[in-house]
Amino acid sequence: MIKILFFIETLKAGGAEKVMIDLVNHMDQTKFDVTVQTVWPCDASKYLVSGIRYKSMYSTESKANHLRYRVEAESGLAYRLHIKDDYDIECAYLEMGPTKVLSASTNKKAKKLAWVHCDLTKAVGDPQAFAAKTAAWYAKFDRIVCVSQNVKESFDELFEGRFNSTVLYNVIDDAAIREKATLPLPDGVKKRRFTVLTAGRFSAPKNFMRLLQAHKRLLDEGLQHDLWILGEGSERPMLEQYVAENGLQDSVWMPGYIENPYPFMREADLLACSSIYEGYSTFMTEGLILGKPIVTTDVSGMRELLGDSEYGLIVENDDEAFYQGMKRMLTERELRNKFSENAITRGRDFSAEQLTRKTEDFFEELTGESH
Repeated sequence: MIKILFFIETLKAGGAEKVMIDLVNHMDQTKFDVTVQTVWPCDASKYLVSGIRYKSMYSTESKANHLRYRVEAESGLAYRLHIKDDYDIECAYLEMGPTKVLSASTNKKAKKLAWVHCDLTKAVGDPQAFAAKTAAWYAKFDRIVCVSQNVKESFDELFEGRFNSTVLYNVIDDAAIREKATLPLPDGVKKRRFTVLTAGRFSAPKNFMRLLQAHKRLLDEGLQHDLWILGEGSERPMLEQYVAENGLQDSVWMPGYIENPYPFMREADLLACSSIYEGYSTFMTEGLILGKPIVTTDVSGMRELLGDSEYGLIVENDDEAFYQGMKRMLTERELRNKFSENAITRGRDFSAEQLTRKTEDFFEELTGESH
């Protein structure tokens, strides 16, 4: 039995959290004794299947504990104070905080893994300064796990190949997605006309402003459609201001974080990704599983998911190209139908069982217990 820790700040909301939950929930509990530990307390019963142990560093999330976390992480004390058990593998499942905490591990026998979910050369303001600061953290890990080949290549370039990196694709619960997508929309929610949908944190990397601007241009040209943006985050006030100033209240709907987004995805005519950068988009993967037509900027992971615009339309990562791609998808029904059919085919590749087995094999090989 391999005793393994997954350490992350929370179980709520984000893409990294979702794919970690899908991974641990599908792991073979006859081979792996799994513990998930978060910084902030969560109702683990909402996320984790029976048999997975759960812990949190702090009993409440407060300003005082946020300060305490920063101080303990910076001083290297967080691990000593809060991570007590003797694991065979310790996984820092997110960049920055969790990676910093586990880099101070005192468990000499444990294999240590640091997950990287995004292109760090684009995710941070000064990549070289970031590399200088974090190199000492990554040096403490036995392997860096990147969620796509693009992410691995950018990581290797940033750190000049100093660390042992590998690619493990995210586990997505394909069966649960298809089942949840069959549920009705909530009371009071009804699709009116052609609908474009996106989802994610309201943050700079997602660049929802680019999507709103394209939406307005298309409306001004007479291409009537609605835009649903599911999620929450710090950029909401800026986006709401743009909607109000441009009279888009009738066509843009931003309901906040939706625990089950799949009925909304089912109803949408087009899924859009306007991001500046990604790692390996959970939202786009889910769209393929549901057989939806997709338009996306050319960011990390998209060509691994969509080929050379074989399973969805990939456009250059700039505002004009994204607008033109949106316009094509709104006006060319045959193109949408082709991408929908191809997405169904591609979506069959994302079997949770298959991807979990590959990750489990990696864990077994890492600990020398492969069979």
